[in-house]
Amino acid sequence: MQFYRPTLLDPNKHHRDEFTSGETTLDGWLRRYAGQNRRGNTAAVWVIADANQAVVCYATLSMTAVDRSASPKPLATGAPRQIPALLVGRLATDSRVAGLGLGTAMVKHILATATELNIKAACRAVVVTALNTDAFRWWQRFGFEPFHAEDTDNLDLYLLTKDIATTLANL
Repeated sequence: MQFYRPTLLDPNKHHRDEFTSGETTLDGWLRRYAGQNRRGNTAAVWVIADANQAVVCYATLSMTAVDRSASPKPLATGAPRQIPALLVGRLATDSRVAGLGLGTAMVKHILATATELNIKAACRAVVVTALNTDAFRWWQRFGFEPFHAEDTDNLDLYLLTKDIATTLANL
């Protein structure tokens, strides 16, 4: 199978109707809301498409700020009250291509984007709220740390921008 590099969603070009990750909330969001979120500047929707322009993996990115008082020490130390970060709102891979490394390819793209953003406009970390405990462990494979390790119900994770180069070297 041939896949294209991550690119911004083009609602007139990329086919979303057949996307099935196994998570109905993620599938439905891509079909119904991805285009309007992009047009409204609330999320950049990045996709990996196959040769027929069918979306097989997608992620959403937005700028955010994390409150220093609610942040773990490595993120909070030396940071302003509102810590600039890149938010990964969603990431999903079509179940028909699961295991081919497309999720990892998208993470590489996300981390490269965070590195570029940090040069142009400070971005101290990449943050994500995992969908469930399996997704939480999946993000940890890429070096993401829990916001509150002692709270097993909290699914928030972060990766400091300064640690991205090490993570990318290990992928």
